[in-house]
Amino acid sequence: MEPLSWSGLPAERILTGTLDAELEEYLLLAYLQRVEGCYRELKLYPWLDDLEARIAGLNELAVRSQELEAGFPGELVGMDLKRRGLLRRPLEQKGWDAVLRLLGRALPKLHAAMERGGELREELNRSIRFGPVGVLPLDAREGWLLLRQHNEALVYAYSLPLVRKPVPAGPHGQVRTRYFATWTVGLGSGYGHIKAELVRTGPFPNPATFVFESDLSLPRIETFLPLAKRIAYELVSATRA
Repeated sequence: MEPLSWSGLPAERILTGTLDAELEEYLLLAYLQRVEGCYRELKLYPWLDDLEARIAGLNELAVRSQELEAGFPGELVGMDLKRRGLLRRPLEQKGWDAVLRLLGRALPKLHAAMERGGELREELNRSIRFGPVGVLPLDAREGWLLLRQHNEALVYAYSLPLVRKPVPAGPHGQVRTRYFATWTVGLGSGYGHIKAELVRTGPFPNPATFVFESDLSLPRIETFLPLAKRIAYELVSATRA
């Protein structure tokens, strides 16, 4: 189910002239309120990815509107002998004018929400302690991520593909993960013990293992795991540089 309800100005509605500017304004405000509400709950994703995709889509729409305007210069009404050019009457573009006005209102608000989310991401990122468990293998493109909160460590198998394609989701979209197990961390089951058990029972003979700790109660799916994947991507990339 799509978690965000704003229509996002789909091109097919605009081109058919059914754009209701007032309705779109209300939907935009509702969308931004929902995003801000998720920020207050420390939930970053998929909201940041969605904002980035919507901003890119609206920027593309603005470019398309300029190309359309250039492709239809208007009705020929005479010649400008002084400038040696043609005189044209601009075509009426009431529909596109409404679109451009809406873009002018929407994009600054979306950029502000994106900036607010980026600042929150950096703040939460600084709250995470991380590092390798044991010695890293020469090839760290697959292994384990241990996400610890309180006395539990959730174990995720991760892998980075050999060919990394640019994706709108950013670095965390490059890291594939799969939940594997949950361990209770204590005196008799530290990170070294957990890694030894993963080597014994898991699919990787010599896995890279990274641990991430946070004293904050970060939402696991919406925040902790994506941030851990971003950090893991940077760590693995650094080992291959």
